[in-house]
Amino acid sequence: MLDLDMTPYAAFVWPAWGVSALVLTVLTVGAVVASRKWKRELTRLEAGQALSSEAADSNRPQAARSALGQEK
Repeated sequence: MLDLDMTPYAAFVWPAWGVSALVLTVLTVGAVVASRKWKRELTRLEAGQALSSEAADSNRPQAARSALGQEK
């Protein structure tokens, strides 16, 4: 069976385990929050790029649009 009796060392081991678990939890939460932030930023930038490329296409002469395969 599992023996968790660490009589002389329990005062050092259990707080170390607790601090380690806390640090890992904080790092994981921080990574998830940062990932969501960067995904939102990427989506925003991609949407802006799509809008700017559409505006640039409408300002191109017909010959340039035809050369790009976008005849309008």
